[in-house]
Amino acid sequence: MKIIFGVLGNETNTFSSDIGTFERWAPNGWTTGQDVITRYTGSPDYPGGMIRAAEEEGVEIVPTVALHSAGPLITKEALDYALGTMCAMIAEHKDGADGVCLGLHGAGAAEGTDDLEAYTLQKVREVVGDEMPITVSLDLHGNISEDMVRLSNGLFGIKQYPHIDMAEAGYLAMKTLIRMIRGEVHPETALVHIPMFTNCCNACTLNEPMKPFTEHVAQYAKEHKLIDATYFHGFPYADVACAGASVVVVAEKGQGAQKAAEELAHWIWDHRHALDVECLSPAQALDRALGELQKPGDGFVVINEASDNPGGGCPCDGTWMLQELLRRDQPRSILGFIYDPEIAAKAHKAGVGGTVSGLLGGKTDKIHGEPVELHDALVCALSDGKAVYASPMQKGQPICYGKTARLRIGNVEVVVTSILPGQTLDDRPFLVTGADLNDYDIVSIKSTTHFRAWFQPRAKAIVTTNPPGIHTADYSLLTYHKIKRPIYPLDPQTTF
Repeated sequence: MKIIFGVLGNETNTFSSDIGTFERWAPNGWTTGQDVITRYTGSPDYPGGMIRAAEEEGVEIVPTVALHSAGPLITKEALDYALGTMCAMIAEHKDGADGVCLGLHGAGAAEGTDDLEAYTLQKVREVVGDEMPITVSLDLHGNISEDMVRLSNGLFGIKQYPHIDMAEAGYLAMKTLIRMIRGEVHPETALVHIPMFTNCCNACTLNEPMKPFTEHVAQYAKEHKLIDATYFHGFPYADVACAGASVVVVAEKGQGAQKAAEELAHWIWDHRHALDVECLSPAQALDRALGELQKPGDGFVVINEASDNPGGGCPCDGTWMLQELLRRDQPRSILGFIYDPEIAAKAHKAGVGGTVSGLLGGKTDKIHGEPVELHDALVCALSDGKAVYASPMQKGQPICYGKTARLRIGNVEVVVTSILPGQTLDDRPFLVTGADLNDYDIVSIKSTTHFRAWFQPRAKAIVTTNPPGIHTADYSLLTYHKIKRPIYPLDPQTTF
């Protein structure tokens, strides 16, 4: 048996004013060919699970490409290059192949298509034909379409947020594909859309209120002997027709996949109010964080700026939280990181102990705050930005923030990078500049939930702030054109 596999995904924020070039999509490059196996064997990512399943079953696998990230609408040129490369590699190895296993995202969009996953599957189908089985692992934030169901033989979603189970989703997609080829299972997929947005700020599956939702779906799947069941939270920051939450069930043919999906979807809808979100301004968040510091116990308090989360396609150069820290000249505070190649380059030119002046941040748009004017900010440390992730989400995988600097502005320190590889998942962007987070009281980062996999066991408390931004928890601040209305909570009177 021979199976072709690969990963190509993007969580696309259509509200971004940035341009989704290939370099923006793959800031640290991408992995192709046999390097996919070398890099991802044993990793906690989709291909790590796919490789493990194939090894257990003694199946030959042929790698193509591996790339997934988040950002603005992908350009046609970038999509043609990336998808064209993957399809060319599939075409090269399709003779004698028995199936294809793909890691996609579910909320991808590009110039010319609002449904990147269905577009990708269609292009792959044009290469391998309609009869070859294709299974797909997907991100929990997928906006799932009927075309994705039609063009595949099984959609298998991540269940955890932070996404600490990507390998498990890849494993199940590959394992089911192998069993399908052997005739051991005959899966069918059912999809039910729920007319609601699941707010990312209240969706951490490690905690209340989302944890009971995840546990209910898992228990239902076990009791009803389903191959898989996923409550897809959806991605509210992609203004596309299929945006929103959904339930996808994969079950043995004739074993009630549609009924199961409908029952799970209605249970989620009936409990939706438990997921309503409180939005705090930077000033309110800092007040609450300072209150947490007064409570017994040691440790730093994290303030996560969810609305400028680069993991959701944001520019990561927003200044709302930084402005509040500077306004109060908050002692023992650090923000990391903010993306500004210009200031990072100036800092490297000035050297450690030198000073930097100029405009920091606020250079992509004005939604995320005006630039901060620096006057002789002290350069505390410099780095090439190369590190290895410690977060359970990407443990052991290399990361590079490019030329990185730690600046001091009064009592406030800020880490500035020249590459935007994604959101802050752990202490690596601080550590590359020599900053030990235990030396600070307030640690401000740009992330919504993924950071919790590493920070939650270490932080004294976590406080979320939602200033204006294209990843805001307040959807009324966003101008939608394509989503299906009514949808909760934008339309409170929505019925299901």
